[in-house]
Amino acid sequence: MARAQFQQATALMQAGKPHDAERACRQALQADPSDVQALRLLGQIIRQTGKAPESVKIFQQMRQWRPNDVQLIGELGASLTAANLHVQALPLLQQAVQTMPSAVQWQVWLGKCYLKLFNTNAAVKILEQAREAAPDDPQVTFHLANALLTAARPAHAEPLIREFLARQPDSIPGLITLSNVLEHENRLDEAVEVLKQILEKDPTFEAALGGLARCLRAEGKYKEALAILEPIVKKTPNADMALAIAPIYLAEKRFEECKLLFETVLRQENIPDPVRSSLTFGLAQSLQGLKDYDGAFRAFKHGNEYYPRNFRREHRLRLYKEIREAFTPELIRNGPRARVDARKCVFILGMPRSGTSLVEQILDAHPRVFGAGELTEIPFTLSELAEKMGGQPPSCFGAITQELLDHGANRYLRYIQNIAPDADFVTDKLPHNFEMIGLINRMLPGAKIIHCKRDPVDNCVSCYFTQLSAWHSYSNDLSNLGWAYGQYVKLMEYWREASDLPILDVQYEDTVADLETQARRILDFVGLEWDDRCLRFYEVERAVTTASVDQVRQPIYKSSVARWKRFGDHVKPLIESLRAAGVEIPEA
Repeated sequence: MARAQFQQATALMQAGKPHDAERACRQALQADPSDVQALRLLGQIIRQTGKAPESVKIFQQMRQWRPNDVQLIGELGASLTAANLHVQALPLLQQAVQTMPSAVQWQVWLGKCYLKLFNTNAAVKILEQAREAAPDDPQVTFHLANALLTAARPAHAEPLIREFLARQPDSIPGLITLSNVLEHENRLDEAVEVLKQILEKDPTFEAALGGLARCLRAEGKYKEALAILEPIVKKTPNADMALAIAPIYLAEKRFEECKLLFETVLRQENIPDPVRSSLTFGLAQSLQGLKDYDGAFRAFKHGNEYYPRNFRREHRLRLYKEIREAFTPELIRNGPRARVDARKCVFILGMPRSGTSLVEQILDAHPRVFGAGELTEIPFTLSELAEKMGGQPPSCFGAITQELLDHGANRYLRYIQNIAPDADFVTDKLPHNFEMIGLINRMLPGAKIIHCKRDPVDNCVSCYFTQLSAWHSYSNDLSNLGWAYGQYVKLMEYWREASDLPILDVQYEDTVADLETQARRILDFVGLEWDDRCLRFYEVERAVTTASVDQVRQPIYKSSVARWKRFGDHVKPLIESLRAAGVEIPEA
């Protein structure tokens, strides 16, 4: 009897009916509680049906019986990951992958675990290995696409998720991922069409409703977004809906409602750390709006503490040393350069939160300019070139050839031509391109660089108060943040000596104080005639999906100047770190 029920449970699981499979499996165990196969299957099933903590207990019990069973080690690691106990899961999954390198399922779970630990690069790497081992496995393709999207590589995720959907066209998770990819690429009309396709299948599907509201918000259509979200939030507040509606509440200064919503959701259990971090940042922003600056700073600090402490100063020092060695003044001036005309390329760079979005909006308001947002093409072109050279970036670039520079240049120029075929100038405002100026200099001759600067304390506080990606892991600790800012300043000083690309400094505080003077400087530098629309950039109907989405729809405001002073002694460790790093802090 027990064996027949186990076989029935297996068949139901293979048929995609996990809840029916769970019932059959539990019946098999009632008939024979010692059935190890049924117990293992039950642990796998309930991991899928939202009962990960119970699954953890099952595999912990089984490991006591068989402590050296590598399959059980992997199963326990997978269940711990599903239960958001990823720190405990990581060594188990690493052991399973190392011991069973051909077992793709543990590579997939390890990738999912890395994502929950904010380690996107490691997640992409292990999932790429899984895809090499199982190129026809749709689930591997799906998870790699999601990892690439999380790593801010939507253009690389798109062909994978479309490949997955070609095999499973009705997959709701696949369609949601595609909509997210399109949203990140600012292709909002296409994203909306995909979301409507999902809602035709299930009009109450919250992830699709939240995505639709985000797209509307990115287009400045707050009323339409609220009409979708508020009925759901009032009925069943949860993390996804809170994070979708809160930015609109904040933009409309509905701070008390926002605070109560976040406090309600944060009391819920089993919220993954990345999501809990986002919720805590949202609570902090609400408290800041209510002028509870002590409470806000404590909440921002708490939100940052959910991130792993994986920033290493020695790694950053080594990276910047290798950058200087690979792009010496001699090599930049006398080494080979790409044989292209890159005068249409305008790079807006600097530290995150230094005013890059404001400068891009000023330029994007000009009819001859297309503001492309934060493109990741330069970093990934760098990776591709290094792979072709068989070396490690950036050290290998000291020996880069003419042909490879041409290849990289043509790849980048084709990309921006595809997204803006009619524009005379295209802006790329990925802030950390300041690390890539040496490569840009040799690969895109004729490009122009606008370097955005801001009061160091304000700049760093704004980074600390923004949930930046894992790429900016220095920003989660005030001491590391001040130190990293000092390294950025020194690298920019080096480029001024080594590079021969034109670089224009734009000070955020000067732009706020006198928009027209700075706008004229920016347009003149790029080579554009004056256009009054550049003073009314906030009227331009353009979708924005970066952290500055709401700010760029407002006229110039001065409330972000000297904002750090509201937080008093909380900022002292940052100021001390900046000064220790040799950063000059302007007097009030």
